[in-house]
Amino acid sequence: GWAYVLSLGVQTIIGKSGTDGILASLASIYNTPGLASALTIVQSAALLEIAHAAVGFVRSPVFITTLQVGSRIAALFAIVNSPLAGAQYGAGFMILSWSLVEVPRYAFYMAALITGDATKKTPYPLFWLRYSLFAVLYPTGIFGELTVFLTASKDEAFLNFLGENYVSVMYYFIMSFPVIYAPGALPMIFNMAGNRKKAMKKRFAKPPPPPRGLVFPIDPKRGDRGSTPVAKAIMAAAVGAVSPEKAEKVMKERNWRFGYVKHFVGMVEEQMSSEENALAVAVAGLKKAYEIFEFVSPDGTTTTSFGEAMAKKSGSKFYTGMVKGKAPLTKNVLEVPYKGKNLSGQALKDQVDKWVSYGTIEASAGEAIKNCVDKPGYLDLSDRYFVLLGAGSAMGPFLVLMALGANVVAIDLDRAGIWKRLISIAEKSSGSLTFPMKVEQSSCKSDDDLYAACGCNLFTETPRIRDWLVDLYPGKPFAVGSYAYLNGALHVQVSLAMDAICKDLSEKRKASLAYLCTPTDLHVITKEAHEASVEEFKTYSSKPYCI
Repeated sequence: GWAYVLSLGVQTIIGKSGTDGILASLASIYNTPGLASALTIVQSAALLEIAHAAVGFVRSPVFITTLQVGSRIAALFAIVNSPLAGAQYGAGFMILSWSLVEVPRYAFYMAALITGDATKKTPYPLFWLRYSLFAVLYPTGIFGELTVFLTASKDEAFLNFLGENYVSVMYYFIMSFPVIYAPGALPMIFNMAGNRKKAMKKRFAKPPPPPRGLVFPIDPKRGDRGSTPVAKAIMAAAVGAVSPEKAEKVMKERNWRFGYVKHFVGMVEEQMSSEENALAVAVAGLKKAYEIFEFVSPDGTTTTSFGEAMAKKSGSKFYTGMVKGKAPLTKNVLEVPYKGKNLSGQALKDQVDKWVSYGTIEASAGEAIKNCVDKPGYLDLSDRYFVLLGAGSAMGPFLVLMALGANVVAIDLDRAGIWKRLISIAEKSSGSLTFPMKVEQSSCKSDDDLYAACGCNLFTETPRIRDWLVDLYPGKPFAVGSYAYLNGALHVQVSLAMDAICKDLSEKRKASLAYLCTPTDLHVITKEAHEASVEEFKTYSSKPYCI
């Protein structure tokens, strides 16, 4: 359809020369025999794109798709019902711009369906056109659409579409679109530029390394290691432990990308109903995760479930490295930086009381902070052992623990830069740092050799890390914190790896567990806490600057 529209439009301007001749031919494009009806049909069919996005057939955002298609439908409505709008050169710009965008776009989609890979297997010329033409055609198309809107606003035939009594209605209706375009055009162009950058990056990205260690299972339908089937299976197993009806709804969800939130809320509602339900959901979900995720051996020859891999001892072991800090123990005075000052003693306690009164922190958190002020011994961690999974995390407690003289067991990637930072901090502290190594520490001839020999990989060496930690410092109580963070599906993998290590350490070493929460977590609070927050909001929101 779009190819037919384009061919008719191009035929109209072929052979024309001079500015006046070209502009005149552009002004006559819409009135080319057969073009108007074809344009109406193919552009109206684009309304299906909104429906496809809404029901999940495609992954496009519904709101953005509605805006893009809706603006074109408005321009089409104007040009169909305004003879003047269709007979000016801006209409030709609009029609040609739309056609030159859509012909390569649909050809690209067809090639993607045939090849099965829109990123790497589509012909590069077509790929380049799909992600590059917008730089010229979006501005020319927007220009053409604006001329159509503005011309229609002055056309008596258009303004009287609903009758003489509704001329002002039609005027303000059509003029609302140029107002919308003013703030919306540039973001749309920048969005396409961002999409182009991502597409080019994927097109020329190096192939991923072969799967090793903890990985998503292969989806038998798609042949890849997708996250959606796994997420649905685990969620269904978890909530199914207490509500088979909700589990069935999870498995029937077709638009998981945009529809998963309600299922998480439903699961939490079930967990909140009783302690038994909360534990049943957690146990069932984790059990399914251990069953469904796979663990590939280092040489790639053996694949088992993650649960089976963690049930066995690793065939190899880490060496143990240790660095003792050279600084004396601190004065055990709690100091909190706040507004350019370090608060301590009574000044800190007074500020804590203010935070509690504002509702910034809970009363129990305030009491804990004041206890540390009143009992300096709490700040001496020289006899405490902390295992940090993701020790180099920016949000982790590594710096605080080292400053308080703690014994930190650090788990982080085997990258020299990470260990240079961690070890350098440890050497200047009053604490100690223990870490896994690939060789004996004594064999390292320089600091650079030491940094290069440290570290491990939570994905590929999970059983080996677990075994090393279980045997480390027998009899010493561990507090194990999970602080590693990664983007997207990788965070699911690293979280499961950390859970497996925490599980065995809590069972075999009676370790206590700590977690780094994020604002994206769903936190369940007490009724009293909710009511207090509502009251505090009422009190302070009515004051200037909320103070």
